[in-house]
Amino acid sequence: MQARLSLTSKVLLFVSVPLLIQLGLLAALAHLQKQAEDALQASAHSKAVSEKIQEITSDIFEFSKRYRSQEALENTPLDDDIGRMLVAKVWHDYDDLKELTKAQPEIFSTVIASERTTKQALDIYRQIKEIWAKNDAGSLREKLILARRMRQGKMERIVNQLISISDEQKKVYDKAPEEQTIFRKKAQTIMFALGVFDLALGVLLALFLTKGITSRLQRVSENTSNLAAGLPLHPVMQGADEIANLDQVFHKMANDLKEAARKERAVVDNAVDFICTIDANNRLIAANPASNALLGMEPDELIGKYAIDLVTESNKSKAANFFEKLKTQEVTAPVELELATSKGETIETSWAAHWSQAENSIFCVVHDITERRRVEKLKQEVTAMITHDLRSPLNTVVNVLGFLEEVTKKTDDERAPRYIDMGRRNTDRMLSLINDLLDIEKIKSGNMNLEIKDFRIEHCFTSCEDLTATAAEEVGVKLNFTNCTTKVSADQNLIDRVLSNLVSNAIRYSPKGKAVEIFCDEADGFARIAVKDEGPGIPADEISTVFERFRQLKSGGAKNKGGSGLGLTICKAIVEMHGGKIWVESAGEGSTFFFTLPLSQKSP
Repeated sequence: MQARLSLTSKVLLFVSVPLLIQLGLLAALAHLQKQAEDALQASAHSKAVSEKIQEITSDIFEFSKRYRSQEALENTPLDDDIGRMLVAKVWHDYDDLKELTKAQPEIFSTVIASERTTKQALDIYRQIKEIWAKNDAGSLREKLILARRMRQGKMERIVNQLISISDEQKKVYDKAPEEQTIFRKKAQTIMFALGVFDLALGVLLALFLTKGITSRLQRVSENTSNLAAGLPLHPVMQGADEIANLDQVFHKMANDLKEAARKERAVVDNAVDFICTIDANNRLIAANPASNALLGMEPDELIGKYAIDLVTESNKSKAANFFEKLKTQEVTAPVELELATSKGETIETSWAAHWSQAENSIFCVVHDITERRRVEKLKQEVTAMITHDLRSPLNTVVNVLGFLEEVTKKTDDERAPRYIDMGRRNTDRMLSLINDLLDIEKIKSGNMNLEIKDFRIEHCFTSCEDLTATAAEEVGVKLNFTNCTTKVSADQNLIDRVLSNLVSNAIRYSPKGKAVEIFCDEADGFARIAVKDEGPGIPADEISTVFERFRQLKSGGAKNKGGSGLGLTICKAIVEMHGGKIWVESAGEGSTFFFTLPLSQKSP
C-alpha cells in the first residue's frame, strides 16, 4: 500500500491512539469514582435519615412512656418544662428529617404523614388531659371515646412507619461498603483490561511502525551497497513520506552518478593521452584505450604490470623516485620519462600524476611529447646552425670594417667614416641578437654553465658604469650608483650582464636631464638590487608580460624600436638560475626593476 502520510504524521498518529485510549480509561475511572462518591454520599444521607428517625421514634416513645399510665394522664402536665422540651424536640427532629428527605418524595410524604399523625396524637393527649380534669359523667363518656381512639394504635403505626423507613435507609447505608468494593473491583478490572489492551495496541503499533521504517531503511541501505558494488538497485520506492522521498532522491542521484561516470568513461576512453591508475605497489590496475596508440598494447595487457617496467632502463630510478615522492606528496610537478613500446621503440612522455590517500592509488595522465621534443631539438639545431653560420661572416665584416676604417683615414671623403660607423653599429646589433639567441637556447636546454663565486655588488656597479656611462652621456641621462658593500654568491659575468641590460633599458626610456638610480639592500638572506628610472612608466596591463620572449612595450615610442625583445627574458632566466627573483614596479611615471641574489655565506 502506498504510504501517503509523512513519518511525522505516522508517529503522531501512532502515539495519539494509545493516548486516546488512556484518556478513555481515565474517563471511565472518573465515572466510577463519581459513582463511588455518589454512593458514599447516599450512604451518609441514609445514615443521617436513619439516625434522625431513631431520634424521632425515641422522642415519641419517651413521650408516650411519660403519659401512658392513668396516673400520668391525671397528674403529669403537658406544658411543664419536660413536656415542652419533648414536644419541641419532636418538632425540631421532624424539621431536620423533612430537610433530609425533601429530595425523596416517597419518604418525604411518609414523614409529613407521620408528623401529622404525631400532631393528632399530641392533640388527643391534650384532650384526654382536659377531660380528665373535668371529672363528670359527660367527661367519662369522652374519656371512653378518646381511649378507644388511642387503642386504635395510631402511635404504633407512626412508629412502625418511621422504623420501616429507618430500616430501609439502614440497608442502604449497610450496602455502601459492598458497593464500594464493587466499584473498586470494576475500576481494577477496567484499569487492567484497558492497560493490557493499551500495551498490546502500543506494541502492535510500534511493531508496525518500526517494521515499516526499518524494512524500507534496509532497502535504502542495500541500494547504497548495490550502488557501490555496481549491482542493480531495488525499484524506486512508492509513497510520499520522508523515506520514500529519500529513496527517490537516491535513485535520481544514482542515475546522475551513472550518467556522470558514463560521460567520464567516454572522455577517458576517447582521450588522446594515456590515462591509467597505479596501486600502492606500483602495479597498473586501470588503463584507457590510448595505451594502444602510445605503447602498442591493449589495456588488458597492461593490467597487473609494474609501471616501472614501461620505463627505459636509463629512466627507471627517476621513475621510482617520482612514484615514491608522490605517495608522500613531496612532489606534484609533472616528470618527463622515456617509455619503451611493444615494438622496442623509445618515446618521450610527460607524466602528470596525483596520489589519492583515500583510494590508495596514483592517477596518471601520460602525454606523448616525442614529437614536441623532436621539433624543439630541430629548432635548437637550426638556431645554432643559423647563429653560428651568421656569426662567422659577421666577424669577417667587422674585421673588414676595421680595415676600411684605417684606410679611410687617408682619404678626404667625409662619407666614408660615416658609412663605416653605420656598418659597425648594425653588425654589432646583429652580433648582439645572435648572442642573445644562443644564450636563450643554452638556458632552455640546460647547457648554460654557472661559475659561482663570492664577490661584492660594488664590483658589478663599477663594471656597469664603465659600460653604460658613454650611452648615458649621449642622451643626457645621469647615472647614480649607490655605494654598496653587500657580498653575494653568483656568476659575476652573468650578473654584470643582467645589471647592464637593466641600466641600458632605463637609459633608453629616461628623458633628457633625468637620472637613473642604482642601489642595493639586504633582506631575508638575499641581496636586492634595484634600477630606478624616471621614464614614462609601464602600463598596468603590460607589467605581467615584460619578461616574455620578443616582448616590447607598446608605450615605448621610438626609443624602443630596434631591440631584440630578449634582454629581459635572459635577465629573468639568469636570476632564476641563481635562485633569485626579478620583478618590476611602476606607478604612473617611472619604473623600478628589482632582482635578488643569495648572500655570500662566508664572512666579509
